[in-house]
This record gives sequence, C-alpha cells and structure tokens, in this order.
Amino acid sequence: MKLLFILLLISSSVGLQAQSVSVKAEQKPLNEVLIDLRDHYNLQFSFDDSRLSTYKITADKKFSTPEKALDFLLTDLPLAYESSRGIFVIYPIFVKPKEKPVFRLAGQFIDASTGEALPYTHALANDFGSISDQMGNFQFTSEDSLYHLRASHLGYYLLDTLLTAGINHIVKLKSFNVKLKEVRVEGKQVVRNILVGETAGGFQLNHKVANYLPGNGDNSVFNLLRLQPGILAAGEQSNDLIIWGSYEGQSQVLFDGFTLFGMKNFNDNISAVNPFMAKDIQVFKGGYGAEYGERVGGLVNITGVDGDKESPHVNLTLNNMTLNGMFSLPIQKKASVVVAFRQTYYELYDKNVLSVARGRNANTGNLVDRYIYPDYNFRDFNLKFSGNTKNGDSYRISWMGATDRFSYSIVNETRQTRIVNEQEEHNYQTGGSFYYGKGWSDGSQTHFTFSASGIETQVSILRDGWQVQRPGGNGQGGGGINWESTDSDSKNQVGELALKIDHQLALTDRNQLKFGANYFYDRIQSGEDSFQVNVFNQELTDTRVSGFIQDRWSILPEIQLIAGLRGNYLVGLSKTSIQPRLSAKIRFTDHLKLTGAWGLYNQFLVRSSVVDEFGDYRYFWTISDGDQVPVQESRHFVVGLNYNKNDFTVSVEGYDKRTEGLTRYRQNQRFQDVYIGQSKSKGLDFFIKKEYKGHSAWVSYSLSETLEKFPYFILDKYRRALHDQRHEVKFATILNLKPFFFSMNYVYGSGFPDLRNLQAGGDLEKPYNRFDVALIYQLTTKKVLLEAGISILNVFNYENIKYANFIQIPDDQDVTVNYHAEAVPFTPAMFINFSF
Repeated sequence: MKLLFILLLISSSVGLQAQSVSVKAEQKPLNEVLIDLRDHYNLQFSFDDSRLSTYKITADKKFSTPEKALDFLLTDLPLAYESSRGIFVIYPIFVKPKEKPVFRLAGQFIDASTGEALPYTHALANDFGSISDQMGNFQFTSEDSLYHLRASHLGYYLLDTLLTAGINHIVKLKSFNVKLKEVRVEGKQVVRNILVGETAGGFQLNHKVANYLPGNGDNSVFNLLRLQPGILAAGEQSNDLIIWGSYEGQSQVLFDGFTLFGMKNFNDNISAVNPFMAKDIQVFKGGYGAEYGERVGGLVNITGVDGDKESPHVNLTLNNMTLNGMFSLPIQKKASVVVAFRQTYYELYDKNVLSVARGRNANTGNLVDRYIYPDYNFRDFNLKFSGNTKNGDSYRISWMGATDRFSYSIVNETRQTRIVNEQEEHNYQTGGSFYYGKGWSDGSQTHFTFSASGIETQVSILRDGWQVQRPGGNGQGGGGINWESTDSDSKNQVGELALKIDHQLALTDRNQLKFGANYFYDRIQSGEDSFQVNVFNQELTDTRVSGFIQDRWSILPEIQLIAGLRGNYLVGLSKTSIQPRLSAKIRFTDHLKLTGAWGLYNQFLVRSSVVDEFGDYRYFWTISDGDQVPVQESRHFVVGLNYNKNDFTVSVEGYDKRTEGLTRYRQNQRFQDVYIGQSKSKGLDFFIKKEYKGHSAWVSYSLSETLEKFPYFILDKYRRALHDQRHEVKFATILNLKPFFFSMNYVYGSGFPDLRNLQAGGDLEKPYNRFDVALIYQLTTKKVLLEAGISILNVFNYENIKYANFIQIPDDQDVTVNYHAEAVPFTPAMFINFSF
C-alpha cells in the first residue's frame, strides 16, 4: 500500500513539472508576468519585486515546461533561477561587461629617399597626438582598427593617410629638399626652419635651412641656434649657450645621447658639432618634462644622421678656413657607416698682425680698450654605425673626438709702462654612445643608452708689467714693479658616464605612459701651478641614481596634460631630491594653441665662476658637495601662445626662473673666498615667421632681465648679471631664386653691464650690431650636387666685443687697459660643396 502511495505521489509530481505553460504579454513588467504564471498554473516564485519590475516582457508563446518558460523570459537579462522544493528562486547575476577589442598601431617614421629615421615626428592618430622617439618610433592604441594618421616633421611634407592596425609599419615622409635629377618641377621649394607651439618653452629646428644662411658652414648648427628667440646672440658667446638667462654650464647640449661639455669656437667660425652630422635639433628653453634632467637651464638635443642605407654618399666642403668631409656607406640596406672629419689647414689668425696700438679711449678718461688677434686651430672626427635588426629593432654606435688650441701674446709698451700678457688654451673633447631600441608585440618601446663623454681644458697665463724709466726730470729712474707678475698653469678635466633605460607604452587611445631609470658617474680633476709650484690639486667624483615617470593624457583631443615626477639620489651625500613637473597644451582651433609649464630642476655637476684680483672672470667644472658647492635648484614657469596658418606663425612666450646655489670664488694673491648666490630671470620672446612661394623670413624680439645676488656685494640687493641684456632683436630672410639663394640676417643687442662698474650698478657697454649676407648657387646633375657660395659677415664692420672673452690689466696707477678678443669683423667667407 505504501509503495502504491509513493508511486502516485511521484507520478503526480512529474505531471506537475511537465505541465505546459503559456505566456502572453505586451510590454509587461516581468514581476507581473510571473505573478500571472503563479495564479494560473499554481507555481511558486521568489524574487525581488522592484528589480524585476524594471524589465519589460513581450511574448505570445506556449512552453512545454515552466523551466523552458523561465529560460525564455530571462534570456539576455542579468538574472538566473534555481528550483528548490518546488519554488523557483530568481536572483540577479553580475555579468562581466564584454571587453572592447584594443587595436594597436606602431611603427617608424623614415625619410623616403635615404631611409634615415626621423626623430621626434609629431603625429595625430584619430585626433589624438603624440611625438615619436629619437629613432622615429611611434605607437597608438584605439578601439578602432582603422587609423587616420597625420604626421609632420620639420622640412618634410605633411602626411595624411589611413592605416590599419599593426605594429611594424614603416611610414615614409618626403623631404622638401629632395633634389629631382631628371624631372623638371615648376614651383618653389619651401625652406621651413622652425616648428614652435607644440610644447611650452620648446621648438624644433630644421638644420637643412642652416645651409642657406650666411657663414662658412662649419658653425651652421649654432649659427642657426643664435638666430632663434631666447638664445643669446649678441656678444658671440663661444663657450656655451646662454638660454633664458642661464649661466655658463647650466644649459646642456646633447649629441646622439652624450653630453657636449664645450662648444669652443672662435669668431663663430667653427663649432663642436659637424654640420654634416646634424639631422634634428630640439630646443627646450625651459619648462621641459621629467624625462630630461641634470641641468637648471635650457637643453639642446641634437640627433645625428644615420647615413644613407640605399647607396654610398659623399659630401665634401672647402672654405677659406677648413676642409670638411663626410662619407656614408650602406650595409645590405639594413645598416650604414658614417665617417666625418674637419681640419683647419692654416692658422686662422696670425698673431704677427696684432696691433695693440689700435684702440679706443673710454669716456671715463682712465680706461683704454685694446683688441687682440689670437691664433686658433681645430680638428675633429666623427664615426657612426647604425641600423635595424630583422625584427625592426634599432641600434647605433656614435663617437666623436675634437681638439682645438687658442693662444695669443701681447707686448705693449708706452712711455711709462711695459705690459706682457700671454695666454694659451687647449681643449680636448671626446664622447660616444651606444643605443638600442626594442619594439614589443604590444607596440610599446624600450630604449637603452650607454654614453660617456668629457673635456679637458689646459690654460697657461703669463702676465708681467712694470714702470720704466721716464725721460727728463732729475734723471732718476722711476723703475719699480707696479703689480706682481703671475705665471700660472691650470687644468680642468670633467667626464661623465651614464646608463639610461626607459619604456614607453600607450595605455589607451588617450593615455601614454613613459618611465625610466638613469645612473650617472661624474669625475672632476682640477689643478693649478703658479711659478711651477703646485697651488692646488683635487679630484672629485659623484655617483647618483635617478628615475622618472611621466603620463601624457589627452583629456580631450583639444586638451593635453603632461604630468611627471623625477627623483635623484646622490650616493655620496645620501641625499634625495624630488622634482615635480607639469605642462599643458590647449588647442583652441587648428591654428591657435596655448601652452604652459611649471617645474623644479636640480643640477649636481656645475660650472663655477672665479673672479681674480683684476676683476676678470673664468669658469671651471666642479661637483656639488652639499657645503661649499651646493646643489643648484631652479624653478621654471613658462606660458606661451602660438598662431599658425597658411605658413604664417606668430608666437609669444613668457618665462620666470629663480635659481639658488650659484657658486663664485673671489681670489687675490693672498686668499680665496667662496660665496653662494642666487639669480632670477624673467622675460618675453616675440617671434614672427612667414613662408611664401619658397621664400622664408622671420623676426624675433627678446625682452629680458637677469639679476644676481651674492654676499660680497656692497649693497644687499640684486644687481645685473654679467650676461644680462635687456633687448635683443634678430631678423633673417632666405630668398629662393633657384638656382640662386640669397639670405641675410641682422642681430641687435642693447649691451651688457660694464665689468668696471658692476658694483656701482653696471652701466651699459655699447650696443651690439651685426649684419650678414650670403649668396649661394646650386647646380644639380644626375649624380652630383654642386653648391658654391660667398658670405660677408659683419657687412658694415661694426666694432663689437665678445662676451666674457676679455681681460683687464692695470697699465698705470690711474689707467686700466681692457684687452678684447674682437668679435667678428668684416669677414668675407667662401665655400664650395660637392655631394654625390
């Protein structure tokens, strides 16, 4: 009997579960549909009434079981059910949102003719911007597999194209200066020289345009730099770049990743960078990002040529001062070797033509200026090997060495005095780097650089002077030494070894992250002998480790924010410094942009100044010790507005810089004191440029002020720094009358403080004026490019004085003679260039 009851119970239960169910609803809430099923079919449910009321059901269908009805009703809803003792329990489930596919675009920008990598190319992909790395590598991330790519590189045509996602794209850009050998093209080639407004305080230069400017070519890199706003041109500074009020040694020049510690040249004729080797020039006057460090001033980043990977290439230039040659050899179209050299083939200036009798009396009546004409010679050598691996990685080995000698001798006799002054300076500079860039499957890039560079400077100075017997009187000689003789030999050697690694990846289409770590080892050797007696000899070393992280975030296509943080740890001092940096760019329209930047900067390898008993300045490298030579600290604030349309550019930039930790030594025959000072610089740069039918012209005006304060000042207040110049105007134009190119440039500077009156407030020296012109003829055949030109520097023969290249010597008890290394006089310069 019990068995029969159990079988009847099971059969009734099965019959209940197998009953058919009909659902009929029109945009009815799910909770009401379930209540209808409960009432019509005696089903039991458990659910959240308010949640299910948000889901609307439309159905008119019959189901064989309640389970199939529920499966249908809950399709595509974040709900599930379980049956427990005849009760259907409906509960929410959390469905992980379906990830949208990520498509990556990565590759390299190269020159369409030579295969040269194009560093720091500006690119927009689907309206979001980025800048390629030093080997032209780029990367983007998007949810769209099709990219609208626009790329621009200075001196190249704008690229506007569509690319599908992928990580091995080779994007070729065509140069404005491609020499077409067999096809005649009507129209003008545009000579573009500068790209501004992309970053606060920064711009990019097309070095190719420097070939058309006045000069003999050996200093074309820095001749182009001096014509840009914010970089001091007046005074023809030959040892360093003075950018936005920076002191000597505060601005860094990088070439292929290693530091150039000296740019020694005389009369702007020769510089440390061979113009044949320069490809791209980035300039950061201030406010630059966290990936750069080690200086509190500006930064010039020069990328060297990689060589022609398609065919052998030779450049040879002869001018009336030097011989310059470069040879490029491809290796299986994957690599190339570049060799370049320069040599002066006679003494540039003959000391026998020195005439110290030529001079001008100063207004004070007891100050006389004389000019000196030194001997100078120079040679350098460059070697570079670069290429790409089978998987697209980039590598390069770059090395350079240079030496120069600068000397003069003066013997000046008057009726009362005889002065002897001899000085000789030797510079030996070398540097090299190894770079490897690794591309990963996700489009990210890792860069590794090992570099080493240094310079050794040896200076010999002999000064002697005395009063000679005066004729007449009582016949007694008036002999006697007026000032003590000095005979000194000094040496200053600086070297730096650096290891750098960084990684860059696109997190999203709006967000790019870059981070890295650096290791630096610096070594200084200094010594001085006086009358063959060792005065001092020291050797200093410094080891520091630094790291940075920087995020480039495109909040909107029109707004870009870059936030970075750089940290340094000084091993010897057990000291840490943190340097936050922030910059932004707002694109109001396609033609109008606003940029701004703020940041903190530190410098550990510094160039200190020495003021001797005659008031003359000289400089030497040393290392911060946290006490007598503190770590230099600077704060930059930069804001700029840029307008660019139809090859017409207007740019205005303002800056404010405050620097602490300046070191200055004051010495005489008995003692030497060390003083710690501070400076403040502020100014405005105005820049206007127009390119029209192949012609180019630009003008800039800089209004600036650089003040300093040291404890030894008579008055406890800021006074004008030695390199302070309030007004500087520059103008340049290039006329394309192909096959002729005519160019001219003019520089005006309001003048520097007078060294002799600095303590009293520093009256102005006379203004600086220089006007240069050049005419170049260009002939192109199927295999050879021939260029010949003549330049005239300082056409009107203005008498200018080189900044920080003069000395003061007492001539008598009431007279001081200032001896100047005269700036460029009226100088014709000719050159001829062969390229094949």
